[in-house]
Amino acid sequence: MVLATETKIVQSKSAHTQYLVIPSVMVQDSQYPFQGGEKVRIIIDPYRKLIMIISVDAPRIEVSPDGFLIRGKKVELVKG
Repeated sequence: MVLATETKIVQSKSAHTQYLVIPSVMVQDSQYPFQGGEKVRIIIDPYRKLIMIISVDAPRIEVSPDGFLIRGKKVELVKG
């Protein structure tokens, strides 16, 4: 099962910082993989308007117009 919900990006009024709000219903789910204070890597795919949040220990991901490259393996998103 994939965790999915809708949320919003909040813009700081005094800085160029934005905050991604992760709703408590998602954080409280037993499948939610992150802990408070954990370091994560944020990857932006500007071609698909996609944000990926992964553990800093996860494999590196490279983004291109053709798809993703994860440890030398090309991964393409299926349009649906």
